[in-house]
Amino acid sequence: MILDCSNYESTKKSVLDIFSTTEDKLASALQSINPYESSYKCAEDVLYDAACDILGHPKDNISVVWFHGTRTEDESLFNKLGILTKSEARKFIEPRLKELSEGMKNFGSNPFSISISGKQGDHDEGPFAFLIRDIAIHAPSPNHNYLDSPEIVEDIAGTLLGENYSQLVNSFKGISVPCLVSFTSESKGYEVPKALLYLKLVEDGETHFEAASSANTFFDSENIIVSPDRIKSVEIIENV
Repeated sequence: MILDCSNYESTKKSVLDIFSTTEDKLASALQSINPYESSYKCAEDVLYDAACDILGHPKDNISVVWFHGTRTEDESLFNKLGILTKSEARKFIEPRLKELSEGMKNFGSNPFSISISGKQGDHDEGPFAFLIRDIAIHAPSPNHNYLDSPEIVEDIAGTLLGENYSQLVNSFKGISVPCLVSFTSESKGYEVPKALLYLKLVEDGETHFEAASSANTFFDSENIIVSPDRIKSVEIIENV
């Protein structure tokens, strides 16, 4: 059983399969539930618990499709190496950026020094990913747009060139392509409630993108590489 939030229709199909229900029954359930009635439970948990009461509890063994945005010079590497942790990715990215930075001027201090100091340790190793594809691509505030410029590239560029970091970032963007890598992971329990909230918000009149922005959640691999056998697709994204 797979939860795939590539778009609204795939999300709905996934939820229908997970709950073994029909579209009419799901729509009726979503219409009948007020997810904001509790002062101590978040909306998606209220919605999920009520949906389980109406539709029955979902099947076990749910896999979730996640979306990891980045830039790369060679998209085939994901099928060979998987998605690397920050420390492992740095071994490839830092030498390349040092090579690209040759001849560029370093001036001023690193504008990312404070944020870098808070991103040390396993809690920032990732890899990270988005549940809903639209959010991984368009990255509404406050999300970082990894397809435009991966954080690790900006951090290293700031360390190498200080306030002139953007010259190096733009150079890297010139030789790389925005890439969305989807992969699967076993559900940890919080993803289906978020998918239900996405469907509910659309049912209540929000646009697909507005609903996705409110309902999206994240994956943290917790310093474990996403192995190549879990990679579902590698997609070049145009016009980022």
